[in-house]
Amino acid sequence: MQSIEDYELQQAREADNHLSDDDNAAAETDTSDDDDGESPLALALDDLESRAVSALNDFKSHPGRATDPKASSVHDELASVLRPVVEVSSHAGPSAARALAAGYPGLLSLDECVDEIYDRVNADLVLPVILESAQSDVVPAKRAASLALFHTLHREWARA
Repeated sequence: MQSIEDYELQQAREADNHLSDDDNAAAETDTSDDDDGESPLALALDDLESRAVSALNDFKSHPGRATDPKASSVHDELASVLRPVVEVSSHAGPSAARALAAGYPGLLSLDECVDEIYDRVNADLVLPVILESAQSDVVPAKRAASLALFHTLHREWARA
């Protein structure tokens, strides 16, 4: 089975093969929808990370008070702000891993995809940010929401 680095190297070599031997000739263009040699796993990771970062930024910038106290509590509001993080971490990530493994069977294994997505999205992004917020955020409601997210993630990961 090919590693992702081997795949990227192969893509770069194929791109070099499209060039003509004549120095004065224009480079041949490939009309296929190529992703400029970037691996499908890297593209999926970038998308998942950007969605998680966006939701985490919304959480970090939240004032920690309910915007409309009559409609919902601050805890419900913070939980809804963090819901996209749960979706990316527990559902979209594993779903993307399964789709990539099925779409590129000779290139990517399911275990490789799951491990890489877990490492980059959960271990390197979501969990450290939420842990930092749970430990040091000055707003008690945000600390509570961060702690509650760990329980929610555990429950959702057990389902996935």
